[in-house]
Amino acid sequence: MRTLALPPGYRIADTLAFHGRDPESPSERVAGNGLRKALWTDGAPRVMEVRFHEDRVEASLDDEAALSRMLGLHLDPGSFEKRVKRDGLFGPLVKARPGLRVLLTATPFEALVWAILGQQINLTLAFRLRRRVIERFGSITGDLFAHPRPEDLAEADPDALGAMQVSRAKAACLIAVSKAIASGHLPFDDLAAWDAGEADARLRSEKGIGPWTSAYVLMRGLGLPDCVPLGDSALATALERCLGLDHRPGVKEVAALMAPYAPHRSLASFHLWASLKGTPA
Repeated sequence: MRTLALPPGYRIADTLAFHGRDPESPSERVAGNGLRKALWTDGAPRVMEVRFHEDRVEASLDDEAALSRMLGLHLDPGSFEKRVKRDGLFGPLVKARPGLRVLLTATPFEALVWAILGQQINLTLAFRLRRRVIERFGSITGDLFAHPRPEDLAEADPDALGAMQVSRAKAACLIAVSKAIASGHLPFDDLAAWDAGEADARLRSEKGIGPWTSAYVLMRGLGLPDCVPLGDSALATALERCLGLDHRPGVKEVAALMAPYAPHRSLASFHLWASLKGTPA
């Protein structure tokens, strides 16, 4: 059992909404004020049951690292909120959603698999592919499946992935990057401690990992605080609407518009996404 105190004003509903985005997910389930998540811990697949209270959260497994990631406790939004309080762009966004946090996947690898599978397809299909990959290559525990690890996907059959409607290019990327991580060639988890530019360059050296995929993984998987998913259409749309532009900004303009908000651009991007949906992306 692990109990963590929640920061004042913690947005419980956001966390439940994010982890419950896919009600058919075989890996996590949200019901009421609780969350159940299957994950590998202490060398075995187990189910973590998380219960939220007003000022604290209780988890059935003593895995503080995974729990903190899922709650977005790796970054304190306070410094960004103070900085942009009177900012024309982010001041209103922060006022509308004080305490918004960048929520992470339980493990960095989950974000990487999601980013690869979700490239250039709609959310419905991306969820479907994720379910199929987890059920085929993950590890069942009770009524849930722990997300596959790099070693589980490193030897995956490309034809099996193809039968799940994973494109040939995505299957090749998924298998290759899983092999690189499993073998130690790609020190994936260690990238969280690297400079953002160096981490981005290392990820993008893997075939099939482009700028958007890398930025998303660095932000949502590894928790780096200063990433911008350039090329993301939702981010460009949010900037267009929030700034009242007469056009959708391109990659270079998005980069220029976001530059003043370093070193908090991950949270800034998250606020822009949330402005479109009303809830975290």
